[in-house]
Amino acid sequence: MLACAAVLAAPALGAGVLPSAMSSYLLGPKMIRAEILVIKGNTGVQRDFRLDRGRLVKRYAAGSLSLLERDGTKTTVKVTSNARVVLNGRTVNVRRLRAGMQIAVSHEGALPAVSVYANTGKTAPKWPAATGVLLLGNKLVRGEIVLQDTAAHDYRLDHGRIKQIGLTTLVIHEADGTDVSVEVSTTAHVKLNGKNAGYFELRKGMMATTMRDGDKPADQVYATGK
Repeated sequence: MLACAAVLAAPALGAGVLPSAMSSYLLGPKMIRAEILVIKGNTGVQRDFRLDRGRLVKRYAAGSLSLLERDGTKTTVKVTSNARVVLNGRTVNVRRLRAGMQIAVSHEGALPAVSVYANTGKTAPKWPAATGVLLLGNKLVRGEIVLQDTAAHDYRLDHGRIKQIGLTTLVIHEADGTDVSVEVSTTAHVKLNGKNAGYFELRKGMMATTMRDGDKPADQVYATGK
């Protein structure tokens, strides 16, 4: 858990499977909550990260924080009593948190969170830059990110090697061994090796990340390879 906290707190931002602007949007101030599955190194071990952001309803009690998220959802997140808490840029004890503060908290699976980010104003706390490297880097398997923009969005991400290409469907083999069939919009924005491309320029064996809003067809495809 401490290693996880150190990675999330690291300042550097590296390359991911999405353009940096897209990663910043998905994990930016409009994000409400997320669940993102990644693979640890080359071990094949899965790591299931949960992220929540909202207004603190009451002070730390019974080993947890209670949040009211932007869409009205109330959630309780377990947090260790010695968690690293960054309040307005300064490290404090978790018991310094007060109702009404804006909170961002992440944890792995059923484990309690070991890091919390908080602001006293109305601005949502930012995730450390390295969060994008860890969660939206090349070890991404799949993810679901809920955010509130001009409308509510429930973005689904899938990342893996293209196994099959249909007229409007990609079959992606993900790092945990799952084959997922993703319907792709006929007007999808496709990037291949960082350049605009057409859907039918995609090939089996390429690495690809698809992005869709809920049950809609994917409207973003980012691929690399030949």
